[in-house]
Amino acid sequence: MSIVHLTVGNNRIVQIKSALCTELLEIDDILSSWKNVFSFSAQNTDTPGLRPAQLGALFSIKSHWTVSNEPATVVMPTGTGKTETMIATVVSEIIGRTFIIVPSNLLRKQTAEKFMTFGVLQNIGVIEDTAHKPTVTTLLKTPKELSDLREILDKSNIVVTTMSLLSRFSDDYLVVISESCDTLIVDEAHHIAANTWATVKYKLRKLKCLQFTATPFRNDGKKVDGKIIYNFPLSMAQKQGYFQKIDFFPIFEFDEEKGDLAIAAAAVDKLDSDLKSGYNHIILVRAKDTHSADRLYSTIYRPYFAKYNPVLVHSGITASDRAIAMTALNNGHSRIVVCVDMFGEGIDIPSLKIAAVHDKYKSLPITLQFIGRFARSSDGLGTASVITNIANDELNESLRELYAQDSDWNVLLHVMANREIDKELSLQELAEGFDASSLSGMTIQQLRPKISMVAYSTNEKDWNPDAIYKVFDPDKCFFTVNNDSGVIIIVEKLDSKIDWTSFKGINDTNWHLHLVYWNPEIKMFFINSTSKSISVTLADVLFARSDRISGEIVFRCLHGIKRLMLGTVGLKSAIDGPIRYRMFAGIDIADGITESQKETSFKSNLFGVGYSGHGKVSIGCSYKGSIWSKWVESIDYWMNWCNDIANRLQNEEIDTSKIFEGALVPVIINERPSAVPYGIEWPIDMDLINDNSILISHGPNEYPIYSMDIKLSDNNETGPIRFSVGNDVVTEEYELHISDGKYEFRTVKPTGLIIRRSKREYRLAEFFNEFPPHIKFVEQSMLEGNLLVKISGTQPLFNKERIIGWDWNGVDIHKESQGIERDRESIQYRVIQNLVVTDQCCVIFDDDAAGEIADVVSIIDVAGKITIQFYHCKYAHGDNPGARVADLYEVCGQTEKSIKWCQEPTAIIDRLMKRESSRARLGGTRFEIGDLRKLREIKNKMRIFPVKIEIFIVQPGVDSKALTNDMLRILGGTATYLMDTYSINLQVICS
Repeated sequence: MSIVHLTVGNNRIVQIKSALCTELLEIDDILSSWKNVFSFSAQNTDTPGLRPAQLGALFSIKSHWTVSNEPATVVMPTGTGKTETMIATVVSEIIGRTFIIVPSNLLRKQTAEKFMTFGVLQNIGVIEDTAHKPTVTTLLKTPKELSDLREILDKSNIVVTTMSLLSRFSDDYLVVISESCDTLIVDEAHHIAANTWATVKYKLRKLKCLQFTATPFRNDGKKVDGKIIYNFPLSMAQKQGYFQKIDFFPIFEFDEEKGDLAIAAAAVDKLDSDLKSGYNHIILVRAKDTHSADRLYSTIYRPYFAKYNPVLVHSGITASDRAIAMTALNNGHSRIVVCVDMFGEGIDIPSLKIAAVHDKYKSLPITLQFIGRFARSSDGLGTASVITNIANDELNESLRELYAQDSDWNVLLHVMANREIDKELSLQELAEGFDASSLSGMTIQQLRPKISMVAYSTNEKDWNPDAIYKVFDPDKCFFTVNNDSGVIIIVEKLDSKIDWTSFKGINDTNWHLHLVYWNPEIKMFFINSTSKSISVTLADVLFARSDRISGEIVFRCLHGIKRLMLGTVGLKSAIDGPIRYRMFAGIDIADGITESQKETSFKSNLFGVGYSGHGKVSIGCSYKGSIWSKWVESIDYWMNWCNDIANRLQNEEIDTSKIFEGALVPVIINERPSAVPYGIEWPIDMDLINDNSILISHGPNEYPIYSMDIKLSDNNETGPIRFSVGNDVVTEEYELHISDGKYEFRTVKPTGLIIRRSKREYRLAEFFNEFPPHIKFVEQSMLEGNLLVKISGTQPLFNKERIIGWDWNGVDIHKESQGIERDRESIQYRVIQNLVVTDQCCVIFDDDAAGEIADVVSIIDVAGKITIQFYHCKYAHGDNPGARVADLYEVCGQTEKSIKWCQEPTAIIDRLMKRESSRARLGGTRFEIGDLRKLREIKNKMRIFPVKIEIFIVQPGVDSKALTNDMLRILGGTATYLMDTYSINLQVICS
């Protein structure tokens, strides 16, 4: 046997020959030797041969190529013999020149070496010994001259390179490849970024294209394109012995610093156990980047586990250091390797059987391949082990399931892999035939329908999804059905004539999405369609009998929505006349509600926003049966929304005649309300939680808007409403004037504040004239500019059982804030000390100052439940505790303003971290108990454990035994607001 090679420029062509020879064989001679030398013999217990996965893939490829030259994808799990399948394809099809793309240098070397020798295919009798080995070029560098590339392609059967090298080829180089080669093979296709691949693939589109992958999803989240012609399930690979058993050892540590050490200790314990059992195992430590790898190596593995001689291998170290490390691993001197990307770093050692995963891959495809590398069968190596901390990462739904505490990876790996691939297979038919530029890479997960539906009732036990084609043209629509979930998804392409020309070559193309969801348990189904006319037809063909939910019943969907602010009210006349339909919106809503209560009108359609007790919602409905929201969401979200609406539609106890009771109605006013204002907020359409994009500047200084307080300057019943914007450094005051149906904001104490939003700059008074702040009054009415919204009915009195009396001896009830000096006579200091002595809080945080969530924020973490408490403190307006209504105005307003944090509890932690960072620059801390590390731990736990928010008003100026009805009514209004919006019970601490 001899090795013949020819150097062309900076690359080398190699051929292995059975006899001593110095010349490369001509391509035609090699191909002639491949005729009738290939055997499709199958492996069995007695004789060697091709594995079932390899045979299935080969037959699928041959079948595909008899009818199509379109790109095709073969899904084979790692370890089932992909490379030999490629070799078998090239030889059995007698392909002249094949260009192979791989993702890494290691795989380029391995693939080239296998093609040079035919892998194991001659040893197992699949390829006869008379077949000549191919000439193979491992393309390591870009050929210097175009003539060099032509010579390489002319003399090579096989060219193997990486996408990183190929992506640097000029267009004329790619043209030569396209003209010279017959077939393009892409291995580990999911490693190649979609944009890079799309560019190269287009330029090589003349070649037959085969893509091999363990999963049809790229690491960047997009699917691998090309029709899936063969999918060998991971479950069968496990069953047939290509994978060993996988043991999963979860660590449950929310403290990230402790978590890394816990993972390392558990991995070393497993290594010790395996070595004692006679298994020659090595630990692979996976980090997310080179900085993390360096940290793990230098602070954990090298100092604590030096006896195992840990080594560091990543792209940031020198080639010589990497070579030394790899030698230590291969000869067994080192038992631990710390790396970032085992594939890209050339680490492919069979004894790597313990994975210490400090930073988890965020995608299922790369996770499956990573685990597959560890689980490949090898005689005498035993089972693979994966150790990771499951408490501290945000993961997608698939990976959360895989990393669950009690997960059995031997079941879940193949279940999840099959589930993801099956989703893609079901959509494959849907996507075929569509305009690739419009629907490239579409998946069900990417479908985001508007949340709407028409509901139907049915007693049928079965449906007829095949009847879809009675409604839609099969050539212009594609659909997929999930019978288990009762869901049909239809995408329809419609071409219509253009009315401004008779030319037939121009059409108006529209795409429609139709969804059907059937829930037989509640005897209802729902249709969502971008075409208004299709729902009745769909209902008729899918079910033998059904009834559309329409009329007054539809308005039951509005039941339970608190503080409903109607945006539109449509009415139809109950008698014949020239005007049959009227729409009311904005300030005309009041007229619409009045008209709806007359016998001559009935509700046609409504839309509004309000609160469900779990946050803000929007909802609209019409008497014909349509129900909708302003949201655009996923399909599973839409299904849950339909179920929730159905519960109300089927509730016969709901009285729709009372729908308008309690609805909020805006009216234009000509003068300011004769009521006491007690709260003011930034315009309600602005989401300012942790928003750094809206800035307020004062000279050269800029402040995020959320760090500036907007608060009332007085609580008078008459005259202009005065308020201020500012922080500890600068403040500016304004007045709101209302007269003759108009309003104006004026600066009364200017300091030159400028607000910048969406590339526009305003003086703050100008900004408020365009975007009025939200002002609340003690009787719960709300004012924006000159639009007043009143709450109907009398506010309930506050429940006295939720009033807590404290002893304030030693406290100056005129001092609210403890300040950086921690004033022991202040109200805030006493609150903090009382919390400290309970010994329940893991965090107590002084958040007092402009932009605060509350004066004190505490966190309790007990028995798998996290409780976050807001304490809003206010000083007394008198020398002694009493019954002063003024003592409640501002603190009630602050309390209601803090409710916005309930929408996204993790944002509370982000804000506290920012506040601590700002305080630290001044040389102090806001923590009374806890630290930033504890906050990160709590944020990690929030992903798993339920979060409850409690809100307290603290006002020692109020005597708990002297509360008047006016005071109880003010507190009752705030308590009702908290309950209506987020179902929070207000508690009051006083004297």
